[in-house]
Amino acid sequence: MMKITNLNFQNQTIEKIEVDCENVDNVEIKLTKTKFNIVIVKDGKSIKKEIKKKNVPEVVDLVIEELEEVFELDVEPVVEPLVDPVVDPVVEPVVEPVVESVVELVLEPVVEPVVELVLELVLEKNEEEIKEVFEPVVENVVEPVVMVIEDKLIVESEQEPVMITLGKLKDLLKQQIPKKNTLDSYCRTIQQVYNRFKIEDMNELLNTKEQDIIDFIENQFTNDSTIKCKLCSVYKSYKILNIHGELLKSKIDFYATKQTIKQDENKESNKKTIEEGVFIFEHFNDKLTELGKIVQDNTDSLNDWNQDVQLYCILKIYLMYGVLRPSEIIDCKITDYKCEGNHINISTKQIVIHHHKNDRNGTKIIDVDDKKLLGILRKGLGKYLISNQHNELYQSSSAFTKAFKTKFGYNPYDLRKVISSKCISEGDVSSIKNLEHNQGHSLQVILDNYNVYTKSS
Repeated sequence: MMKITNLNFQNQTIEKIEVDCENVDNVEIKLTKTKFNIVIVKDGKSIKKEIKKKNVPEVVDLVIEELEEVFELDVEPVVEPLVDPVVDPVVEPVVEPVVESVVELVLEPVVEPVVELVLELVLEKNEEEIKEVFEPVVENVVEPVVMVIEDKLIVESEQEPVMITLGKLKDLLKQQIPKKNTLDSYCRTIQQVYNRFKIEDMNELLNTKEQDIIDFIENQFTNDSTIKCKLCSVYKSYKILNIHGELLKSKIDFYATKQTIKQDENKESNKKTIEEGVFIFEHFNDKLTELGKIVQDNTDSLNDWNQDVQLYCILKIYLMYGVLRPSEIIDCKITDYKCEGNHINISTKQIVIHHHKNDRNGTKIIDVDDKKLLGILRKGLGKYLISNQHNELYQSSSAFTKAFKTKFGYNPYDLRKVISSKCISEGDVSSIKNLEHNQGHSLQVILDNYNVYTKSS
C-alpha cells in the first residue's frame, strides 16, 4: 500500500508519501495543476493510476493490487529521465538555495536489496508542471532512508523597459481620448515637446526632462489658461505611461488656482461697452452682404463651391442660428441622407452635429428655415461645408480660426461673444434657449464667459 498526504495541485506540492510494501522496482510521479499520475513498477508489471483535482481526498490510499491498467512488461523496466527543453544558456547570479518545503519519506529497514528512489523536484517560475527525475540505485539498505525534496530558487533577470516612440504614444493617447478636438490638442503639445528635446524614447524623455518641459511651456506661452492646458496635455502622457509627474501636477494646480482668482477679480472689469458689440455685429453683417453679392453675380463661384460661397453659408448660419464651434464644422458634409459624421441634411433641412464638446448630451440638431441658405447649400451637395484654399479640409480648429480672422478681422469666438451679449440684452427667453442649444452651453456659461458687451459708454 502507498499513502499520499495533501496533494496540492495549485502549488504542485506533496506533503508526505508513505510506502508499505516490498519489491517495488520503481515509481514515477507527475503532478500538474489538474492531475496527479503515478506509475509503480512491481514484479515486472507496470501499474498506473490517475487522480483528478476535483476528486482528490485529503489522504490518498493506493492499494497496489487494485490499481488500474496492469499490463505485463516483456523486458526489465527502464526509466528514462525527463529531458528539459533546450534553451540558450543563461548566466544566473549565485544565490543561496531557498527551501520552502521539506518532505521526509521513511522506509522501514529491510535485509534484501531494494531500489532506493532518488527524487529531485525542480520548481521553475512560471512553468505549469513540475519535472521529476528518477534514478534507480540498488544497494543493501540497513538504515531508514530519508528523502528530501527541495524547491530550488530560479532567479530571473528583470526585463528591460519597452521603448515608446512618439508615434506609439500618440496611438495610446488616441485609445484614451475619444474627443477628436481634445486628442488633436494633446498630440500637438506632445509633438512640440518632442521637437524641443529630440529624445526618441518618450519614457526617457518624460522621466528625465519633467522640469525642463515645464520651463519650456512657461517660456513659450504667456496666457495662464494656455499654459495650464499645455501642462495638462503632457500630464496625460505621464499617466498613460505610468510615470510619476508630481512637478507637473503641482504646476497645474498652481495655474488653476491662479486662473480662478484672476477670473473672479476681472469679472466686471472685463465687460465691454454695448457700442463695441454693436460695431462688430454690423461689421459682420456688412461682410455677409459683400459675400452675398459675389455669390449672386458670379455663378461660376457658386457652381464651383469656392471659399467665398462656403464662408457666406457659415456667416449666415452664425448670424441667424448662433456661432457653432470650429471643431463642429471643419469636417461637416452637405448631404441629402443621414450619416454618422457631422453634416447638413438639405432634405430634412437640419444641421446634425453628432460630435461636439458636450456630445455626452446626445446629437445636436438645428433646424434651418432660411430658403435662400438651403438653396445655396444644395449647390455644395456631396461636398464639405468649408475647405481651405487648396480645396482640402482644415487639419485643426485653430487653422480654420486663423483663416476666419484673416478674412473678417475677428475670430469666431469674438462673434460668439457679440451674438450672446445681444441675445441676453434683448431678453427674449425663447431666443436665449435656442442659443443655449445651438452654441452648446448653458445660460450660466453665457453669462460668465460670453456676455461681455454690457456696459454703457
